[in-house]
Amino acid sequence: MIVTIANAKGGVAKTTSAIYLACAYARRFDEEAVILDADPQSSASLWRDMAEDQGEPLDGVDVRAANLSTLQRLRRTGSDGLVIVDAPPQGRLLEASVAAADLVVVPTSDSPLDLQQAWATMDAVPEGVSAAVLVVRAETRTRACRATLESLDEAGTPRFDAVVAKRQDVKAAMGHAPDKLREYAQVLDEIVEVAS
Repeated sequence: MIVTIANAKGGVAKTTSAIYLACAYARRFDEEAVILDADPQSSASLWRDMAEDQGEPLDGVDVRAANLSTLQRLRRTGSDGLVIVDAPPQGRLLEASVAAADLVVVPTSDSPLDLQQAWATMDAVPEGVSAAVLVVRAETRTRACRATLESLDEAGTPRFDAVVAKRQDVKAAMGHAPDKLREYAQVLDEIVEVAS
């Protein structure tokens, strides 16, 4: 299955979501997950490199640089297991990342500004490609979180039931192999359900 993590806004936990979901898959199925790092900032590659330098390799996760050719070929060749595309916020690479996907995951915080960008990203997903919003870095007991979930539901926007709570260990995880997968394990369950 090809899962693209995309949002036209930066700083909404695209790379964090990619790393955590790949680690969750590798641990659950004892199979390698591939992350295609299509973002020019190379955050997923940097995460991998930092983790290896600290003696915490991302076991079972293969992070590879991706370009336009890689992404266009991906859809034609398909994939075994899980391939996650960490998409850039704009341009032809974003379009190719979304076009290659079986499922587009659009992360957003519970901020109204982030939610507007999530909807804009969802609107740009081509017909025939499945997509759903994933609420991340959420303060789950707040009115803002409840309002975000209600707004998504009222608009009929597909979303994950799992909500990834704002936590310091996730916020500080860059460059480390995730110890606890938190709600990303439930997100993976929902992705596997969609795939089957």
